[in-house]
Amino acid sequence: MKKHVLIPLNENKLPLFIETIGFNPVQETITRPNGYPYYHWIQTVSGQGSILFQNQQINLTANNGFLLLPHMQHSYRNEQSDSTPWETLYITFGGMMVKEILITLELYQSTFFHWEQEAPISTFIMDILKQSDETTDSFSIRASSHVYEFLLLLKKYGKTYKSSLKETNNLNTLYSLIDWMKSQLSNPDVGLDEMALFINTSKRHLNSLFQKNFHVTPYAYFVNLRIQQSKKLLLENNDTTIGEIAEQVGFRSTSHFVATFRKMVGIPPEKYRHLNGVI
Repeated sequence: MKKHVLIPLNENKLPLFIETIGFNPVQETITRPNGYPYYHWIQTVSGQGSILFQNQQINLTANNGFLLLPHMQHSYRNEQSDSTPWETLYITFGGMMVKEILITLELYQSTFFHWEQEAPISTFIMDILKQSDETTDSFSIRASSHVYEFLLLLKKYGKTYKSSLKETNNLNTLYSLIDWMKSQLSNPDVGLDEMALFINTSKRHLNSLFQKNFHVTPYAYFVNLRIQQSKKLLLENNDTTIGEIAEQVGFRSTSHFVATFRKMVGIPPEKYRHLNGVI
């Protein structure tokens, strides 16, 4: 088995990182009743395996893969004889921005993917492993960029089988809500009432639907979008005051913005600005 463990010491501060990446020429049976702590991708190189997820058995042949969100119960195994190994490629990853990126790319769900043989996603992980063999800098920023490139390839070339029309419509509705949220970051009057009104549903149903799909409340997600935008503004122009930035991302008071920023980022906005070289 060719396996690289790349997890850095400061993982909690990185937007994206690779935990492990590897090629397994003889994939063994794996059972995880509590899931895996990171995002987990597995794909078939040759042979045939299957993954058991939410009481459904899904076969994985060549040009097939499965993306698993953290802590989702699952198991997988070789579906052929012992003399015919199931060869797999895998990557596990995490990071501060991974959920936001997956939601933006409409990939935030545990699901099966398939793609055409000539699609670059077929060889992408193996190409990374070959590059890793040629360099001693396993902890470089390249590992983070590899995760992002992989997710873009999955979005572009990966095809999914939707489990139901209702589920597809629900996700489309939530993605349209997220787009609307991004256009309303400076509006201090946006709350759960306005979000529910935008998609023409009740607040209770919105909360339930959003948490079921994204494991976070819609308002908490909206606040996170505001803080991410404030980070960009803090670094773009040092002449902009903290109070002005607070107003631009929808906070009615500077003190509330500073307290929220400190709680979510770990440091106040002024220190964040200085630590990133903006003086």
